[in-house]
Amino acid sequence: MELGNIFRHLLVHNEAFVKSRDATKFFAYAKHQTPYITLVTCSDSRVQGEILGMDIFNKVFIIRNAGNQVAINRGSIEYSILVLGTPLMLVLGHTNCGAVKFATHACVTRSKEIVAMTKSFYSDLLRADHSVITPEIKAEMLPLMIPIERGIPHLSKLGDESRELAYLGQVNVDYQIEKALKYYGDRVKANKLTIIGGVYDFVGAYSKELGRILITNINGVTDVKGLQESARSIIKRIPNTDESSEGFKLVARLIEEKVIRI
Repeated sequence: MELGNIFRHLLVHNEAFVKSRDATKFFAYAKHQTPYITLVTCSDSRVQGEILGMDIFNKVFIIRNAGNQVAINRGSIEYSILVLGTPLMLVLGHTNCGAVKFATHACVTRSKEIVAMTKSFYSDLLRADHSVITPEIKAEMLPLMIPIERGIPHLSKLGDESRELAYLGQVNVDYQIEKALKYYGDRVKANKLTIIGGVYDFVGAYSKELGRILITNINGVTDVKGLQESARSIIKRIPNTDESSEGFKLVARLIEEKVIRI
């Protein structure tokens, strides 16, 4: 889009937002915020708050960087968790992540053994042009090589590029939650914090339903049976839970479909 139109959209769309909101909503939160979710997610423009399917105003404290990394934004995360006291931390990766691709490319070009596998996936990565990647960009994304190196040996079982990239993103989420548990595990043990990992899938790597957030990790639990049991136990914390209700049955079905892993 041409710059003039971008600027026009910025002015006009914000004014539409202003006119659509009751001023009292702003007054209510002008001097304080009370979010209950700390969201650590990727800077990718395809990942936006609306995918949570709710009004996130004053509910979600959003921290973004390349590859949804925990260590490089600890100050912001700890402000949300320790100062604002959010009870839920969501580490959210996504399919077709550019940061994951870059880290995978770095791993592939560094390892003759990986290149020798001669998979088409690796061939595509080797052809990628990273000439515009600055040292500052590299410094931010290269730490992702640690989880990517863990995941690469398992890719031969998948045989599909979208699922391979999704799997590497999933492994990265696991790694970021390892970091989070190292820093904030005491709060998890004290039932003051729950750390959930997920992957936003807009390419159909997990299912035919595009746009789903798949829950792939809960407080470090990654086996599917344990994951689903953890998810059910969280839902049962809702006061006066009626397991015979249609609402509970819907959530139970969604847990079967969306609390999964590649």
